[in-house]
Amino acid sequence: MSENDNKRTFIGFSISINNQQRLIDIQQRLASHINSSATPVRNTNLHITAAFLGLTSAQDIEKIDTELSSMSLNRFSQRLEHISYWPKAKILCIEGIASIELRSIVEQLTQLTKQLNLHQSQHDYRPHISLFRHVKTPSSTQALMNEITTKASNMIKLAPISFDITELTLFESKSTPMGVEYLALKSWPLN
Repeated sequence: MSENDNKRTFIGFSISINNQQRLIDIQQRLASHINSSATPVRNTNLHITAAFLGLTSAQDIEKIDTELSSMSLNRFSQRLEHISYWPKAKILCIEGIASIELRSIVEQLTQLTKQLNLHQSQHDYRPHISLFRHVKTPSSTQALMNEITTKASNMIKLAPISFDITELTLFESKSTPMGVEYLALKSWPLN
């Protein structure tokens, strides 16, 4: 397989239709408060990432499948409850504190990515769902972004969203003329 055949992949969790709708409602409420060039994440791309893998070969994907098929991973619920702005990534997201079950899965995936010599994150894991990309902070008004995230956080804290996670999915991040699409390559049910 040539390097051109490699796929940009990550492992994560899909979002139910009901929770997708709740997130779309939040996007609609926030849209008027951020720069017009910010791009809302499409409902079909809403997910919680567990591990970014980077470029992976077909052989890597087979090894991932073998390893994940042999793991005993449990179903869990994950709460996300406040809006955050990540300036380096230029995203506005909803995030929370990782549940014990999610931390366990992330730790196992970290070991797997080390074993396969795949991408290693340099950051502590923070469960989140990106709501907008290309969010710019007005250079003269960091306070404006702080105000938006505070108002949004207050709105979300009134109704934290609980995500019932029942399967783990390997996604391919594919660039298309319509923007990036996340395609499910393989899923594994959780116990």
